Amino acid sequence: MKKLQTVVGAVAVLSLLGAAQEASASGLELRLGGMKPRAKSILFDDSITLYDALKGGDFKKLERDDFIGGAGGLEFTTTVAPNIELGLSVDGYGREIPSRYSDFTRPSGRDIEQTLRLVIVPTSAIVRVVPTGRYRKFAPYVGGGISAIWWQYEEFGDFIDFQASGQPVSFDSFKSNGTKVGFVLNAGLRYRLNEDFQVTADFRNFSGKQEMKGDFRGNQIDVSGGMFTVGVRVTF
Repeated sequence: MKKLQTVVGAVAVLSLLGAAQEASASGLELRLGGMKPRAKSILFDDSITLYDALKGGDFKKLERDDFIGGAGGLEFTTTVAPNIELGLSVDGYGREIPSRYSDFTRPSGRDIEQTLRLVIVPTSAIVRVVPTGRYRKFAPYVGGGISAIWWQYEEFGDFIDFQASGQPVSFDSFKSNGTKVGFVLNAGLRYRLNEDFQVTADFRNFSGKQEMKGDFRGNQIDVSGGMFTVGVRVTF
């Protein structure tokens, strides 16, 4: 009986030590990929009505998908309990779209061109469930959290002054920025190369809309969108 108690006690101690080791695991991940902004708000509706976008060397009607652009992120993770981890990340997206007025030209017939620029930078805290052990070859995960989403929207180039007599065309620039707190949902998969390195595939969906200030006062911007990245993660 005493031997059985000793064995059970040893197993329990080893299990607790394993859990503690698991709980202390941390990681650092670098990710690259792209983001598709949802682009469903007054600001984007107005832009789609007014502008064409340069696509493949020719101008065609601006669409929401034209705002798809490159993205990337850096994340620190730490395991706070068995199969539960906290991720702290900074992600970034940016896109510039050469454009022109769809229905207006200069008196000479030349295009009136400008550039649209959108930047989105979410800083997130995510609680994540990783149902497999630390050293499994494949490790799927799912989670959710809160993001502070900094954004900036800008238009610069030649514009028509529709309020002035004769509707003159002149160079100008318009900018607005802000920070919106929203939710983020996250899912992905990690593939372990060895004890220290993993390859990752990550999807996260950000949500949030905000009233704009500055040059775009009275408009609303949608900073929601889906981001897909692949990356490399080192554990320690």
